[in-house]
Amino acid sequence: MVSVSVIMPVYNTKEKYFRKAIESILKQTFKDFELIIVDDCSDKYIEEIVSSYNDIRIKYYRLNKNLGAASARNFAIQKSNGKYLAFMDSDDISLPNRLLIQYNFLEQNKEIGCIGTCYKIKGKNIKIFGKNIFKHDEIVKYLLFKCCAFCQSTVMLCKDILINNNILYRSEYVPSEDYALWLDLIGKTRFEILKNTLVIYRNHKESISHKMKSIQIETSLKAQIEAIRKNCNIEISILNEIFSICKIKDLEIKDIKKFEQIILNTDITNDSLKQFLRNKTRRIFYHTHGFKKQYYLCHSKLNKLFKFPLYWRIFIFITRMF
Repeated sequence: MVSVSVIMPVYNTKEKYFRKAIESILKQTFKDFELIIVDDCSDKYIEEIVSSYNDIRIKYYRLNKNLGAASARNFAIQKSNGKYLAFMDSDDISLPNRLLIQYNFLEQNKEIGCIGTCYKIKGKNIKIFGKNIFKHDEIVKYLLFKCCAFCQSTVMLCKDILINNNILYRSEYVPSEDYALWLDLIGKTRFEILKNTLVIYRNHKESISHKMKSIQIETSLKAQIEAIRKNCNIEISILNEIFSICKIKDLEIKDIKKFEQIILNTDITNDSLKQFLRNKTRRIFYHTHGFKKQYYLCHSKLNKLFKFPLYWRIFIFITRMF
């Protein structure tokens, strides 16, 4: 048994990117790991690249057909022998101390089972990226009510959390399967994001994030709605209606009334959920134009519920009445 299993799926990644990803793991200062590479039925050159590295820590598997990144990662998890799992995309770079710092942190903080780190984005410009959310409660709120808090290639977690709770990546949420996984872990463990910058995320046109951006937005929203339903006890049909109305660029009065009634009839006891719905309501105000519609909003019962100041409502009314 090794301490850390590094999970790296690959599908036709450019050779120079793939080699740098592999070498960034092999050059880690922490040595007690295995690198599990799952080839998702790529062209032959991927296998040739892996074969060129003479390192017993590399475990290579090739799938007979292309199943997608979620299935490839799940296959790797099932083959892993490590106490901890470190996720790594085949075009990113882990800095030399990544595994050491993350392993030591998890060993010293047993109550925390899933951690990420800050990272650099490598594209036209290199910049350090972080959302200034580092502790468990703020991470959970961000995951539920905003978007994904983790860069996948920065994450290390305790394998037993997945096994004991029967949690794996879900193919129906590809290409947002990582976001869905972190959402599934809410209530099962505690999160933390380290302030150390330990990964370089490669931003390029061939990446899944670029190629499948519209699908990623759709699947992220689907995963988010399910997680809010599960954690805040709201019917999924209600959430779907709220999100559908919020997508409309310029609402009609009938849409505003429908939105108003949904919110007023929803039992909002969770403060974070209330803030989330407040933000959605503010969006309705901002993106609605026309005298009658803005007049209705200005006198809506939602103003009292969400404590929208009178001066703010007057400002919105004046700027959006035409």
